[in-house]
Amino acid sequence: MEELGDVAVFVRVVEAGSFSAAARALWMPKSSVSRRVARLENRLGVRLLHRTTRSLALTDAGRAYHARVSVALAELDSAAGAAADSREAPRGVVRLAARPDVGVEVLPELVAAFLTRYPEVRVEVELSVSADLVEGGFDLALRAGPGGRGSTRLQDTRFRLYASPVYLARKGIPQRPTDLADHSCLRFGDADQWLLHGPRGEVPVPVTGPLAADDLSFVRRAAVAGVGIALLPDPAVAPSVRAGLLTLVLPDHHAEGQPLHLVVPSDRHLPSRVAVLRDFLLANFPR
Repeated sequence: MEELGDVAVFVRVVEAGSFSAAARALWMPKSSVSRRVARLENRLGVRLLHRTTRSLALTDAGRAYHARVSVALAELDSAAGAAADSREAPRGVVRLAARPDVGVEVLPELVAAFLTRYPEVRVEVELSVSADLVEGGFDLALRAGPGGRGSTRLQDTRFRLYASPVYLARKGIPQRPTDLADHSCLRFGDADQWLLHGPRGEVPVPVTGPLAADDLSFVRRAAVAGVGIALLPDPAVAPSVRAGLLTLVLPDHHAEGQPLHLVVPSDRHLPSRVAVLRDFLLANFPR
């Protein structure tokens, strides 16, 4: 166990960048940190670190040794976390980053149901399209775009046209994409055309209207208020459709959006509080 402790101190020195910083992190005297690293080097019979009064650098042997033992220590930490999780119900804070439209339109009901099932877990949600998941300390994230390492596909997002019954009663119901030229189109961002897929293939439709916004939830609310026709993602609009606040327009046409993924930023063992939220979202997120 003493040897394992020396290895852990060595890894902390490398991660901290100095003996002083490692000593502060470990709440140990700097002399003790230096002594334990020296003892490890004597045991291995090889120098792991180049030391000067102003700098610290790994030797070639130290670099190779650190690459292997740091992985082994991470696995030990993960195993310890898994063992601790098995003894108790999930509890603690889970930090979740999500796109604003998904966070506002879809997450509240899901999180409410999750918290009813796991009352000792607290969920902190940050609505952002660009939050740094590692720097921000997030446990999970909902992101649109191509999948990558640590991501699971939740849904293929499809956008369709919606308007309020009040607006359609006032302006009429478009029967073909070209009819949109006579309607107020609510734009997301600075888009000046919608590329609609229909029975006859892709149809580029120039759009104009009195309102543009950089938030899809704002665009949806404007559509509910009767301002015009909006191109919106189906899952986010479903509650408004069920409530009769929005009506599908040109049902044979849609636009493709980027797929939505659930991202786990860390490769290490997930605490049970994070794992249960991940599994809950994968099982219950609307498809």
